[in-house]
Amino acid sequence: MSTISRIIIQRPPLATHILGLALVMAAIWTPSYLAVRAATFTAEELFRKNHLLDVQIKLAPADWLKLCGQGGRGFANLFGGGPREERFSQFEAEVTIEGKRIPNVGIRKKGFIGSLDETCPSLKIKFDEYVDQSPIDGLDRITLNNNKQDQSLASQYLTYMIFNKAGIPAPRVSFAKVTVNGEYLGVYSHVESVRTPFLKHHYGNAKGEFYEGTIADFYPRALSGLEKKNKQTRKDQSQAIRLAEILADKQGLDLEAAEKLVNIEQFIRFWAIESLLGFWDGYTNNQNNFFAFANPQDQKRFYFMPWGADGAFTPGRGPMERFRRGNGESQAPKSIYGQSMLANRLYHTEGIPDRYKTTMQDLLKTVWNEEEIIQEVERIDKLTRDHLHPRQDRAEEGIDRLMAFVENRRVDIESELKTWPVAIQDKPRIPAYTVEIGNIKARFDTIYKTERNNKVSTLGVVDIQMQMDGENVTLSQIGALGQPEEPPGRYGRFRRGNREAPDPKPTITFQGVRESDGHEITMILTIEAKNFEPGGEQSVDFQGNLLITDPNEEDESFGFRRFFDRKTLKGNLLLEKAGLTENDSISGEMELLILETRGGFGRRR
Repeated sequence: MSTISRIIIQRPPLATHILGLALVMAAIWTPSYLAVRAATFTAEELFRKNHLLDVQIKLAPADWLKLCGQGGRGFANLFGGGPREERFSQFEAEVTIEGKRIPNVGIRKKGFIGSLDETCPSLKIKFDEYVDQSPIDGLDRITLNNNKQDQSLASQYLTYMIFNKAGIPAPRVSFAKVTVNGEYLGVYSHVESVRTPFLKHHYGNAKGEFYEGTIADFYPRALSGLEKKNKQTRKDQSQAIRLAEILADKQGLDLEAAEKLVNIEQFIRFWAIESLLGFWDGYTNNQNNFFAFANPQDQKRFYFMPWGADGAFTPGRGPMERFRRGNGESQAPKSIYGQSMLANRLYHTEGIPDRYKTTMQDLLKTVWNEEEIIQEVERIDKLTRDHLHPRQDRAEEGIDRLMAFVENRRVDIESELKTWPVAIQDKPRIPAYTVEIGNIKARFDTIYKTERNNKVSTLGVVDIQMQMDGENVTLSQIGALGQPEEPPGRYGRFRRGNREAPDPKPTITFQGVRESDGHEITMILTIEAKNFEPGGEQSVDFQGNLLITDPNEEDESFGFRRFFDRKTLKGNLLLEKAGLTENDSISGEMELLILETRGGFGRRR
C-alpha cells in the first residue's frame, strides 16, 4: 500500500470523502478536459449538407513551415514498389471546429503529386495522437482536402454521393473554411476517413485484411506497395497473397477461385461506377486511390472502395496516358477502364463483359441522374462562392467543364454499349516493383560548396567499383561534391508561392561518364542536415537516386521520362569528415545496392 493511500485511509470518513471528491473534480475539470468536452460533435453534424464548417488550426509556426515543406512518402517508394508505411511527420496542434476548441491533436500533411502543395496543403487531423480523447462521435480523425486538382470543388462530393447511391460504401463529404495560424487557406473538402469507424458503420465489423492502394495492385512482386491499414493486416496478408497469385496466372483467370476471394458482383459495380464517372485516377484505370477490405461478414471476400476522387468527371485517361505503352487515347473506350490487374483479367474472362454491360445499364437507369447532379453542383457553388481563396479563382471554369462532362456522358456510354463488347488492352499494367540490378563500393574525398554546381565531374577524388546488370561499369571523368539539393522546381519539390522555402538538404553528388557508351551517370545521396556529420562506424541515413542520361538525346517529355526511369540506391554510407560551411572537407566510404523500378507507368515488364 502506498504512502498516499495510508494517509487517506487514516483520515476521518467525511474528510476522506471530501478529499476524494476534490481530487476527482480537479482531475476532470482541467482546461484541456473542458475544451474537449465542449467540442463534442456527432459525425452527422460535421457532414451537414448545406453548412460550411469553420475550422481554425493553431500550431507552432516552425512546425507549420516544416509540415508545408514535406514531400511525403517518397517518389522512390511509391514508384518503386517499396514499403508505403513511411509517413509525413505528425505535429502537435490545436483545432477549433465551429468555435469549439480541441487541443493536443496530431496534424500532418497528406497527398501525392497532383494534390501536394506547400502553401495550402491537404491535411489529416488525428484526435488521439497525443492524448486519449474522442471529441467527435463516429470519427477518430478528419481529412481536409485542398481541392487543388478539383477546380469545381464538386468532384469529390459527387463521386462519393454516386457510389453511396449505388450501394458501394464511400466517404461522406462536407465543405470547410480552413484557417491556419490566422491565415485563411480557402474552401477545403472535409472528407470522412476510411478507417475503423467507417468499416464498422458499413460492414458491422472492422476485423479483416485492409489495404490502401497508391499506385499499387495485387501482384506477387508488388504486394509491399499495398499499405496495410490495421494491426491484423500487418500480421497476416494471406488473402492478398492468394489473390495476387490468381491474378498473375498467365494461363488466364480462374474465376471460381477469384470469386472466393473477391465479391465479384460488388467489384463489377465499383468498376462500372469508376468508368462512368471518368475517375481516371482510381483503381481500374490507374491502380491508385482505392481501399480493399476483406469483409468478415462475407467469407472474408474483398470489397473495393473509392478514395482521392478529385480526378473524377474527367474525359480521357488522365495526364499520364501519353507515357503509357499500348492503346492511345483515341483508341481507348470511354465506357470501361481496364488497366488494373483485377479489371483486366476479369474483362478477358468469359461472361464478365456481359455482366459489366448489364451493370452499366442499370447504373444509367437507376443511379446516373443528370438533373440531380447539376442541382448539387449549383448548390455547392452557392454555398462556397463567397468564401473562395484567390487561388481558387478558376472555380467557374472547373464547373463548366464538369457540367459539359455530365451532359455528354450518357450518350458517350450508350453509344459504346450498342456495339458491345468493346476492345481493351490485352494485358493489365504490371504495378511498380523493385529488383536489385547492381552494387557500388566507393571511397571519396571532396569538399562542401554552399552554391550548387550541376557539373561535378573531375571534382574531388573518388575510388569506385560498380556493377550493373551483371557487368562491371567503368567510369571516366568521375567526381564528387557536397552541395545543397536542387531547388524547388516544377517536377521536383513543389513551390511555396511567396513563402520562404525550407532550407535545402545537403547532398553528396557523384558524377561520371560510362566508358562503354558515353552515357552520364549521376548519383545523389540526400541527407538530413542534422545527420550530415562524421558518424564513425555508424551508417548515415540517406535517400539515394541514380540517373543515367544520354547527353546527345533530348527529353521531349518535360522531364517525366527521366523521372520514371530513375533508379534508387540503398545501403551503408559512412562519413569520416563532413560539414556545411564553404570548403568543409567531406570524406567517407559507401557500399550500396542499385534498385530499379519495373512495371508501373514507364514499363510493362
